[in-house]
Amino acid sequence: MIAKNIRFSDNKEELIKAVLPGLPISAFFTSFTPDTYDYVNWHWHEAFQYCLVTEGSVDFLLPNRSYRVTEGNGIFINIQQIHLSKGTTKAPASYFCIDIPPSFICADEHSRIFLKYLEPVLQHPFPQAVLISRHTPASLILLESLRAIQKLLKENPDYMELDVYMEIIKIWRITIQLLNRYSTTPKPAESVDNDRLKVIVQYMQQHYSEKITLEDIGQQLALSRSECCRFFKKVTGQSMFSYLISLRLHKSMDLLRNSELSISEIADMAGFCSQSHFTSCFRKAYEVTPKKFRELSSRLPLDVLPLDVQSQ
Repeated sequence: MIAKNIRFSDNKEELIKAVLPGLPISAFFTSFTPDTYDYVNWHWHEAFQYCLVTEGSVDFLLPNRSYRVTEGNGIFINIQQIHLSKGTTKAPASYFCIDIPPSFICADEHSRIFLKYLEPVLQHPFPQAVLISRHTPASLILLESLRAIQKLLKENPDYMELDVYMEIIKIWRITIQLLNRYSTTPKPAESVDNDRLKVIVQYMQQHYSEKITLEDIGQQLALSRSECCRFFKKVTGQSMFSYLISLRLHKSMDLLRNSELSISEIADMAGFCSQSHFTSCFRKAYEVTPKKFRELSSRLPLDVLPLDVQSQ
């Protein structure tokens, strides 16, 4: 019922925290259960992301796209692509994820490796995402490398850093093969939709506690209120009003669990016009009142434990 606490910059880019000093990749384990959280909110990052689903199934949403990834399979999410992940049912679901900055693959922008194998993807990050199926030979090797990295980071053996680096290079080689199956020219509409959604999400995340009008959001994109609504519904499958209410509710959950503010104060800070409206929306969404949720939450861990590496 709670959004995972990921650190973001002001423009909703995920802030990558290195696994170890001098090893600038991020690795974390995400679980969706009724007692932890049920989605990771819209965000993006300056890194290539690989996710391996370890239990259940997880939906990864991108503009105009939805990918359901089942246990044992994975997904590659390209650099700077806005996305959201969530469990598909009330049953537990989890995935292991690594974020790899391009500079970790090759830092020298003048080298042959960078110019041949990185620059084309950085200039045209297309497709937005690629499913990694254990039923295809190349993808199976990639998934095995993800498992190997997960094990290396957890056990920290001798030469761990070198072994992780070798697995990442292997992963990138296979990724290039997968990407080469697609047209080298991205569709302009997909790039525009990705950038537009970033602007809307950024604005709503920054101003959720204020009175937000459709005109306010439309002005950020020079769109009319009707065009803005149609666009958001088209690319996310959710109305803008529904998303804003959901965002405010999840912000209120953090305050209910982690502060001693009154229900009335939390309603105001989360952007609801009154305590009664807040309570009504909360009960409708989660079948409990904010007060009851606070009581139940005090008996639960504040967050899911990470994979002995780090959490974000």
